[in-house]
Amino acid sequence: MCIQLKTYSKLVFISFVCVLLLGTVFANDFTRFVGVDSQYDIKRMLVVFFICLSSLGLCFVKEVEFAKVSKATTAFLGLFFLLAIFSALYSKHPFWSMVEIANMGLLLCAFFIFSTSIKAINRDKFFLGLYLCALLFSIFTFIKYILFLLFSYADAQSFDIHGLISGYVNVRFFNQLQVMVIPLLFFPYFCQHLAKFKRFSFIIISLHWLVLLQTQARGGMLSLILASSLIALFLSKQTRQQFILTVFKTVTAGVALWLVFIIAIPHWLMESANFQIRTSSSGRVDLWLYILTYIPESLWLGYGPMSFTWAEAKPLPHAHPHNSVTQILYEYGVISCVIFMTWCVSRLYNRLDSLRQQTFPEFAPIIFGVLSGLICSLFSGVAVMPFAQLALVFLVAIMTQFDSARFYQTKLPVRAVFFLSVTALSYLLFLTYKNEDLLSALFPRIWVNGLISY
Repeated sequence: MCIQLKTYSKLVFISFVCVLLLGTVFANDFTRFVGVDSQYDIKRMLVVFFICLSSLGLCFVKEVEFAKVSKATTAFLGLFFLLAIFSALYSKHPFWSMVEIANMGLLLCAFFIFSTSIKAINRDKFFLGLYLCALLFSIFTFIKYILFLLFSYADAQSFDIHGLISGYVNVRFFNQLQVMVIPLLFFPYFCQHLAKFKRFSFIIISLHWLVLLQTQARGGMLSLILASSLIALFLSKQTRQQFILTVFKTVTAGVALWLVFIIAIPHWLMESANFQIRTSSSGRVDLWLYILTYIPESLWLGYGPMSFTWAEAKPLPHAHPHNSVTQILYEYGVISCVIFMTWCVSRLYNRLDSLRQQTFPEFAPIIFGVLSGLICSLFSGVAVMPFAQLALVFLVAIMTQFDSARFYQTKLPVRAVFFLSVTALSYLLFLTYKNEDLLSALFPRIWVNGLISY
Protein backbone atom coordinates (compact mmCIF):
# COMPACT_ATOMS: atom_id res chain seq x y z
CA MET A 1 0.00 0.00 0.00
CA CYS A 2 1.42 3.38 -1.05
CA ILE A 3 0.23 6.89 -0.26
CA GLN A 4 1.01 10.25 -1.81
CA LEU A 5 3.67 12.41 -0.17
CA LYS A 6 1.20 15.27 0.23
CA THR A 7 -1.21 12.99 2.14
CA TYR A 8 1.65 11.72 4.31
CA SER A 9 2.77 15.30 5.00
CA LYS A 10 -0.70 16.33 6.16
CA LEU A 11 -0.84 13.30 8.46
CA VAL A 12 2.56 14.22 9.93
CA PHE A 13 1.43 17.74 10.78
CA ILE A 14 -1.92 16.62 12.16
CA SER A 15 -0.05 14.12 14.35
CA PHE A 16 2.42 16.80 15.41
CA VAL A 17 -0.39 19.10 16.52
CA CYS A 18 -2.14 16.24 18.36
CA VAL A 19 1.10 15.31 20.13
CA LEU A 20 1.62 18.92 21.16
CA LEU A 21 -1.91 19.29 22.52
CA LEU A 22 -1.93 15.91 24.30
CA GLY A 23 1.37 16.70 26.02
CA THR A 24 0.42 20.23 27.07
CA VAL A 25 -3.19 21.41 27.13
CA PHE A 26 -4.61 17.93 27.82
CA ALA A 27 -1.57 16.51 29.62
CA ASN A 28 -3.35 16.01 32.97
CA ASP A 29 -6.07 13.79 31.52
CA PHE A 30 -3.85 12.02 28.98
CA THR A 31 -1.15 11.18 31.56
CA ARG A 32 -3.71 9.52 33.80
CA PHE A 33 -5.32 7.76 30.84
CA VAL A 34 -2.09 6.04 29.74
CA GLY A 35 -0.96 5.38 33.31
CA VAL A 36 2.29 7.34 33.21
CA ASP A 37 3.48 8.91 36.45
CA SER A 38 4.94 12.14 35.09
CA GLN A 39 3.77 14.84 32.69
CA TYR A 40 7.40 15.34 31.73
CA ASP A 41 7.90 11.68 30.84
CA ILE A 42 4.75 11.61 28.72
CA LYS A 43 6.15 14.47 26.65
CA ARG A 44 9.32 12.50 25.95
CA MET A 45 7.30 9.40 25.07
CA LEU A 46 5.05 11.34 22.71
CA VAL A 47 8.06 12.85 20.94
CA VAL A 48 9.77 9.48 20.50
CA PHE A 49 6.58 7.73 19.31
CA PHE A 50 5.86 10.58 16.89
CA ILE A 51 9.31 10.37 15.28
CA CYS A 52 9.18 6.57 15.15
CA LEU A 53 5.72 6.38 13.56
CA SER A 54 6.52 9.19 11.11
CA SER A 55 9.66 7.36 9.97
CA LEU A 56 7.62 4.18 9.50
CA GLY A 57 5.12 6.10 7.38
CA LEU A 58 7.90 7.12 4.98
CA CYS A 59 8.23 3.46 3.95
CA PHE A 60 4.73 3.60 2.44
CA VAL A 61 5.10 6.82 0.48
CA LYS A 62 5.55 6.64 -3.29
CA GLU A 63 8.16 9.35 -3.82
CA VAL A 64 10.18 10.87 -1.00
CA GLU A 65 12.76 13.64 -1.12
CA PHE A 66 15.13 14.28 1.77
CA ALA A 67 16.77 17.64 2.37
CA LYS A 68 20.20 17.80 0.79
CA VAL A 69 22.53 19.04 3.49
CA SER A 70 25.32 21.36 2.34
CA LYS A 71 28.94 20.23 2.46
CA ALA A 72 29.67 22.70 5.26
CA THR A 73 26.76 21.42 7.37
CA THR A 74 27.69 17.80 6.62
CA ALA A 75 31.24 18.50 7.79
CA PHE A 76 29.92 20.24 10.92
CA LEU A 77 27.54 17.40 11.82
CA GLY A 78 30.12 14.71 11.11
CA LEU A 79 32.80 16.39 13.21
CA PHE A 80 30.37 17.26 16.01
CA PHE A 81 29.04 13.69 16.34
CA LEU A 82 32.54 12.21 16.02
CA LEU A 83 33.84 14.40 18.83
CA ALA A 84 30.71 13.62 20.87
CA ILE A 85 31.37 9.87 20.54
CA PHE A 86 35.02 10.30 21.56
CA SER A 87 33.89 12.43 24.49
CA ALA A 88 31.37 9.74 25.47
CA LEU A 89 33.94 6.94 25.35
CA TYR A 90 36.29 8.84 27.67
CA SER A 91 33.58 9.97 30.10
CA LYS A 92 32.70 8.48 33.48
CA HIS A 93 29.22 7.59 32.22
CA PRO A 94 29.69 6.34 28.62
CA PHE A 95 26.29 4.61 28.49
CA TRP A 96 24.37 7.76 29.42
CA SER A 97 26.49 9.79 27.06
CA MET A 98 25.44 7.45 24.25
CA VAL A 99 21.80 7.83 25.33
CA GLU A 100 22.14 11.59 24.95
CA ILE A 101 23.73 11.15 21.52
CA ALA A 102 20.89 8.80 20.57
CA ASN A 103 18.38 11.49 21.48
CA MET A 104 20.23 13.98 19.29
CA GLY A 105 20.14 11.40 16.50
CA LEU A 106 16.37 11.15 16.84
CA LEU A 107 16.03 14.92 16.62
CA LEU A 108 18.16 14.89 13.47
CA CYS A 109 15.80 12.28 12.01
CA ALA A 110 12.85 14.50 12.97
CA PHE A 111 14.49 17.31 11.01
CA PHE A 112 14.52 15.21 7.82
CA ILE A 113 10.90 14.12 8.39
CA PHE A 114 9.76 17.71 8.86
CA SER A 115 11.73 19.15 5.94
CA THR A 116 10.42 16.44 3.61
CA SER A 117 6.83 17.03 4.71
CA ILE A 118 7.02 20.82 4.52
CA LYS A 119 8.28 20.74 0.94
CA ALA A 120 5.25 18.75 -0.21
CA ILE A 121 2.77 21.42 0.88
CA ASN A 122 2.05 24.71 -0.83
CA ARG A 123 3.90 27.47 1.04
CA ASP A 124 0.91 29.78 1.55
CA LYS A 125 -1.29 26.92 2.74
CA PHE A 126 1.47 25.68 5.04
CA PHE A 127 1.94 29.10 6.65
CA LEU A 128 -1.83 29.39 7.08
CA GLY A 129 -1.97 26.00 8.77
CA LEU A 130 1.05 26.79 10.93
CA TYR A 131 -0.45 30.09 12.04
CA LEU A 132 -3.83 28.50 12.83
CA CYS A 133 -2.10 25.78 14.88
CA ALA A 134 -0.21 28.41 16.91
CA LEU A 135 -3.49 30.26 17.37
CA LEU A 136 -5.35 27.08 18.39
CA PHE A 137 -2.66 26.09 20.90
CA SER A 138 -2.74 29.59 22.41
CA ILE A 139 -6.54 29.76 22.60
CA PHE A 140 -6.85 26.37 24.32
CA THR A 141 -4.16 27.36 26.79
CA PHE A 142 -5.73 30.73 27.57
CA ILE A 143 -9.22 29.29 28.02
CA LYS A 144 -7.88 27.13 30.86
CA TYR A 145 -5.73 29.99 32.14
CA ILE A 146 -8.68 32.40 32.35
CA LEU A 147 -10.88 29.75 34.01
CA PHE A 148 -8.25 29.09 36.68
CA LEU A 149 -7.89 32.83 37.21
CA LEU A 150 -11.67 33.24 37.65
CA PHE A 151 -11.75 30.30 40.09
CA SER A 152 -9.01 31.99 42.10
CA TYR A 153 -11.05 35.19 42.19
CA ALA A 154 -14.22 33.32 43.22
CA ASP A 155 -12.47 31.43 46.02
CA ALA A 156 -10.32 34.41 47.01
CA GLN A 157 -7.32 32.12 46.75
CA SER A 158 -3.96 33.54 45.81
CA PHE A 159 -1.87 31.85 43.12
CA ASP A 160 1.83 31.52 42.44
CA ILE A 161 3.66 31.46 39.09
CA HIS A 162 2.71 27.79 38.57
CA GLY A 163 -0.93 28.10 39.64
CA LEU A 164 -2.67 29.17 36.43
CA ILE A 165 -0.88 27.09 33.79
CA SER A 166 -1.61 23.35 33.76
CA GLY A 167 -0.12 20.49 31.75
CA TYR A 168 3.49 21.17 32.75
CA VAL A 169 5.65 19.92 35.61
CA ASN A 170 7.12 23.41 35.70
CA VAL A 171 5.67 26.56 34.13
CA ARG A 172 9.12 27.25 32.64
CA PHE A 173 8.45 24.40 30.17
CA PHE A 174 5.49 26.41 28.88
CA ASN A 175 7.56 29.60 28.73
CA GLN A 176 10.09 27.74 26.56
CA LEU A 177 7.33 26.97 24.07
CA GLN A 178 5.96 30.50 24.29
CA VAL A 179 9.14 32.08 22.95
CA MET A 180 8.75 29.98 19.78
CA VAL A 181 4.95 30.18 19.47
CA ILE A 182 4.62 33.96 19.89
CA PRO A 183 6.75 34.74 16.80
CA LEU A 184 4.45 32.52 14.69
CA LEU A 185 1.54 34.77 15.67
CA PHE A 186 3.25 37.57 13.71
CA PHE A 187 2.51 35.88 10.37
CA PRO A 188 -0.42 38.24 9.59
CA TYR A 189 2.03 41.16 9.69
CA PHE A 190 4.34 39.56 7.10
CA CYS A 191 2.02 37.47 4.89
CA GLN A 192 -0.54 39.41 2.90
CA HIS A 193 -2.94 36.47 2.63
CA LEU A 194 -3.10 36.31 6.45
CA ALA A 195 -3.57 40.05 7.05
CA LYS A 196 -7.22 39.52 8.04
CA PHE A 197 -6.04 37.80 11.24
CA LYS A 198 -4.13 40.82 12.58
CA ARG A 199 -6.69 41.62 15.29
CA PHE A 200 -6.75 38.02 16.51
CA SER A 201 -2.96 38.00 16.65
CA PHE A 202 -2.85 41.27 18.57
CA ILE A 203 -5.18 39.92 21.28
CA ILE A 204 -3.43 36.56 21.60
CA ILE A 205 0.09 38.03 21.64
CA SER A 206 -1.01 40.49 24.35
CA LEU A 207 -2.33 37.58 26.43
CA HIS A 208 0.99 35.81 25.98
CA TRP A 209 2.76 38.85 27.43
CA LEU A 210 0.31 38.80 30.34
CA VAL A 211 1.30 35.20 31.07
CA LEU A 212 5.02 35.93 30.69
CA LEU A 213 4.71 38.70 33.26
CA GLN A 214 2.52 36.67 35.64
CA THR A 215 4.90 33.69 35.52
CA GLN A 216 7.88 36.04 35.93
CA ALA A 217 9.54 34.55 32.85
CA ARG A 218 12.46 36.96 32.73
CA GLY A 219 14.43 34.78 30.31
CA GLY A 220 11.44 34.42 28.00
CA MET A 221 10.73 38.15 27.89
CA LEU A 222 14.39 39.00 27.35
CA SER A 223 14.62 36.41 24.55
CA LEU A 224 11.63 37.85 22.70
CA ILE A 225 12.85 41.45 23.08
CA LEU A 226 16.39 40.64 21.92
CA ALA A 227 15.18 38.46 19.03
CA SER A 228 12.67 41.07 17.84
CA SER A 229 15.38 43.74 18.02
CA LEU A 230 17.68 41.65 15.83
CA ILE A 231 14.90 40.97 13.34
CA ALA A 232 14.04 44.67 13.18
CA LEU A 233 17.63 45.55 12.24
CA PHE A 234 17.37 43.49 9.05
CA LEU A 235 13.87 44.50 7.93
CA SER A 236 13.10 47.19 5.38
CA LYS A 237 12.35 50.63 6.83
CA GLN A 238 8.57 50.46 6.39
CA THR A 239 8.28 46.88 7.64
CA ARG A 240 10.60 47.67 10.56
CA GLN A 241 8.42 50.53 11.75
CA GLN A 242 5.27 48.42 11.57
CA PHE A 243 6.96 45.50 13.33
CA ILE A 244 8.41 47.60 16.17
CA LEU A 245 5.07 49.38 16.64
CA THR A 246 3.22 46.05 16.81
CA VAL A 247 5.66 44.62 19.35
CA PHE A 248 5.39 47.80 21.45
CA LYS A 249 1.58 47.80 21.36
CA THR A 250 1.27 44.12 22.31
CA VAL A 251 3.76 44.51 25.16
CA THR A 252 1.90 47.60 26.42
CA ALA A 253 -1.45 45.79 26.23
CA GLY A 254 0.05 42.79 28.04
CA VAL A 255 1.40 45.01 30.82
CA ALA A 256 -2.01 46.70 31.17
CA LEU A 257 -3.77 43.32 31.44
CA TRP A 258 -1.20 42.17 33.99
CA LEU A 259 -1.65 45.29 36.13
CA VAL A 260 -5.43 44.88 36.14
CA PHE A 261 -5.95 41.11 36.43
CA ILE A 262 -2.82 39.96 38.27
CA ILE A 263 -2.00 42.98 40.45
CA ALA A 264 -5.08 45.17 41.03
CA ILE A 265 -7.95 42.66 41.25
CA PRO A 266 -6.11 40.12 43.49
CA HIS A 267 -5.06 43.00 45.76
CA TRP A 268 -8.68 44.13 45.99
CA LEU A 269 -10.12 40.62 46.55
CA MET A 270 -7.38 39.09 48.67
CA GLU A 271 -5.50 42.12 49.94
CA SER A 272 -2.38 40.69 48.36
CA ALA A 273 -0.72 41.10 44.99
CA ASN A 274 1.13 38.34 43.21
CA PHE A 275 4.06 40.53 42.33
CA GLN A 276 7.69 40.48 43.28
CA ILE A 277 10.82 41.63 41.53
CA ARG A 278 13.36 38.83 41.38
CA THR A 279 16.86 40.21 41.13
CA SER A 280 18.83 36.99 41.63
CA SER A 281 19.94 34.60 38.89
CA SER A 282 18.23 31.64 40.65
CA GLY A 283 21.63 29.98 40.89
CA ARG A 284 22.36 30.11 37.17
CA VAL A 285 25.44 32.30 37.46
CA ASP A 286 26.86 29.93 40.08
CA LEU A 287 26.39 27.00 37.69
CA TRP A 288 28.06 28.86 34.82
CA LEU A 289 31.00 29.89 37.01
CA TYR A 290 31.32 26.29 38.15
CA ILE A 291 31.63 25.17 34.53
CA LEU A 292 34.24 27.82 33.72
CA THR A 293 36.18 26.72 36.79
CA TYR A 294 36.17 22.99 36.03
CA ILE A 295 36.28 22.90 32.21
CA PRO A 296 40.12 23.41 32.05
CA GLU A 297 40.47 19.93 33.58
CA SER A 298 38.84 18.42 30.48
CA LEU A 299 39.10 21.25 27.99
CA TRP A 300 39.16 19.64 24.56
CA LEU A 301 36.56 16.83 24.74
CA GLY A 302 34.62 17.88 27.84
CA TYR A 303 33.29 15.48 30.44
CA GLY A 304 30.92 13.63 28.09
CA PRO A 305 27.33 14.19 26.88
CA MET A 306 24.82 14.32 29.76
CA SER A 307 27.69 14.26 32.29
CA PHE A 308 26.55 17.47 33.99
CA THR A 309 23.78 15.37 35.55
CA TRP A 310 26.40 13.77 37.81
CA ALA A 311 28.93 16.62 38.00
CA GLU A 312 30.70 16.60 41.34
CA ALA A 313 30.66 19.56 43.73
CA LYS A 314 28.32 21.65 41.56
CA PRO A 315 26.60 24.44 43.51
CA LEU A 316 23.08 23.19 42.68
CA PRO A 317 21.87 19.63 41.97
CA HIS A 318 20.41 20.61 38.57
CA ALA A 319 20.90 18.10 35.73
CA HIS A 320 21.68 20.89 33.25
CA PRO A 321 23.20 24.37 33.65
CA HIS A 322 20.29 26.31 32.08
CA ASN A 323 22.57 27.55 29.32
CA SER A 324 23.10 25.70 26.05
CA VAL A 325 26.58 27.13 25.37
CA THR A 326 28.04 26.31 28.79
CA GLN A 327 26.34 22.91 28.62
CA ILE A 328 28.06 22.12 25.30
CA LEU A 329 31.34 23.52 26.65
CA TYR A 330 31.23 21.32 29.76
CA GLU A 331 29.90 18.15 28.17
CA TYR A 332 31.44 18.25 24.67
CA GLY A 333 34.52 20.41 25.12
CA VAL A 334 35.82 23.65 23.67
CA ILE A 335 36.34 22.30 20.13
CA SER A 336 32.72 21.20 19.73
CA CYS A 337 31.51 24.41 21.37
CA VAL A 338 33.45 26.63 18.96
CA ILE A 339 32.30 24.58 15.96
CA PHE A 340 28.67 24.73 17.11
CA MET A 341 28.73 28.47 17.76
CA THR A 342 30.42 29.22 14.44
CA TRP A 343 27.92 27.15 12.48
CA CYS A 344 24.89 28.64 14.27
CA VAL A 345 26.02 32.24 13.87
CA SER A 346 26.85 31.81 10.17
CA ARG A 347 23.54 30.07 9.37
CA LEU A 348 21.49 32.64 11.27
CA TYR A 349 23.31 35.57 9.68
CA ASN A 350 22.58 34.17 6.21
CA ARG A 351 18.89 33.91 7.07
CA LEU A 352 18.79 37.40 8.56
CA ASP A 353 20.59 38.80 5.52
CA SER A 354 17.84 37.37 3.31
CA LEU A 355 15.39 39.62 5.19
CA ARG A 356 17.55 42.64 4.37
CA GLN A 357 17.49 41.66 0.71
CA GLN A 358 13.72 41.02 0.99
CA THR A 359 14.22 37.62 -0.64
CA PHE A 360 11.82 35.74 1.64
CA PRO A 361 10.06 38.31 3.91
CA GLU A 362 7.36 35.79 4.86
CA PHE A 363 10.00 33.74 6.67
CA ALA A 364 10.60 36.53 9.22
CA PRO A 365 8.38 34.94 11.94
CA ILE A 366 10.24 31.64 11.51
CA ILE A 367 13.64 33.29 11.90
CA PHE A 368 12.19 35.25 14.82
CA GLY A 369 11.11 31.99 16.47
CA VAL A 370 14.48 30.28 15.96
CA LEU A 371 16.36 33.29 17.31
CA SER A 372 14.05 33.59 20.30
CA GLY A 373 14.35 29.87 21.08
CA LEU A 374 18.15 29.94 20.83
CA ILE A 375 18.44 33.05 23.00
CA CYS A 376 16.09 31.51 25.56
CA SER A 377 18.35 28.44 25.63
CA LEU A 378 21.01 30.72 27.16
CA PHE A 379 18.82 31.15 30.26
CA SER A 380 16.63 28.05 30.35
CA GLY A 381 16.56 24.34 29.51
CA VAL A 382 15.36 24.64 25.92
CA ALA A 383 18.22 22.37 24.84
CA VAL A 384 17.07 19.46 27.04
CA MET A 385 13.25 19.64 27.26
CA PRO A 386 11.36 17.26 24.89
CA PHE A 387 8.81 19.62 23.33
CA ALA A 388 11.18 22.59 23.24
CA GLN A 389 13.73 20.46 21.39
CA LEU A 390 11.17 19.24 18.85
CA ALA A 391 9.68 22.72 18.33
CA LEU A 392 13.12 24.20 17.66
CA VAL A 393 13.96 21.40 15.20
CA PHE A 394 10.62 22.03 13.46
CA LEU A 395 11.37 25.73 12.99
CA VAL A 396 14.88 24.98 11.73
CA ALA A 397 13.39 22.51 9.23
CA ILE A 398 11.11 25.24 7.90
CA MET A 399 14.15 27.42 7.23
CA THR A 400 15.49 24.77 4.83
CA GLN A 401 12.66 25.74 2.49
CA PHE A 402 14.57 28.88 1.53
CA ASP A 403 16.11 26.80 -1.25
CA SER A 404 13.54 24.27 -2.43
CA ALA A 405 15.99 22.78 -4.98
CA ARG A 406 18.25 21.31 -2.31
CA PHE A 407 16.43 17.98 -2.05
CA TYR A 408 17.18 14.54 -3.47
CA GLN A 409 15.11 11.45 -4.22
CA THR A 410 15.37 8.56 -1.73
CA LYS A 411 14.58 4.96 -2.56
CA LEU A 412 12.73 2.46 -0.36
CA PRO A 413 15.86 0.70 1.01
CA VAL A 414 17.19 4.04 2.27
CA ARG A 415 13.89 4.80 3.99
CA ALA A 416 13.80 1.31 5.50
CA VAL A 417 17.28 1.81 6.97
CA PHE A 418 16.12 5.22 8.19
CA PHE A 419 13.16 3.63 10.02
CA LEU A 420 15.32 0.85 11.52
CA SER A 421 17.79 3.46 12.76
CA VAL A 422 15.01 5.47 14.38
CA THR A 423 13.63 2.28 15.97
CA ALA A 424 17.03 1.37 17.40
CA LEU A 425 17.57 4.86 18.84
CA SER A 426 14.04 4.88 20.29
CA TYR A 427 14.58 1.46 21.87
CA LEU A 428 17.77 2.71 23.53
CA LEU A 429 15.93 5.67 25.05
CA PHE A 430 13.05 3.54 26.35
CA LEU A 431 15.53 1.11 27.94
CA THR A 432 16.50 3.91 30.32
CA TYR A 433 12.98 4.75 31.50
CA LYS A 434 12.84 4.90 35.33
CA ASN A 435 16.49 3.90 35.58
CA GLU A 436 17.90 4.17 39.11
CA ASP A 437 20.99 6.03 37.88
CA LEU A 438 18.81 9.10 37.33
CA LEU A 439 17.55 9.27 40.90
CA SER A 440 20.41 11.55 41.96
CA ALA A 441 19.39 14.18 39.39
CA LEU A 442 17.10 16.89 40.75
CA PHE A 443 16.01 18.29 37.40
CA PRO A 444 15.27 16.14 34.33
CA ARG A 445 17.32 15.38 31.22
CA ILE A 446 16.00 12.40 29.26
CA TRP A 447 13.49 11.33 31.92
CA VAL A 448 12.18 12.97 35.08
CA ASN A 449 13.48 10.41 37.61
CA GLY A 450 14.65 12.13 40.77
CA LEU A 451 12.62 15.29 40.23
CA ILE A 452 11.29 16.81 43.44
CA SER A 453 7.71 17.99 42.93
CA TYR A 454 7.13 21.71 42.60
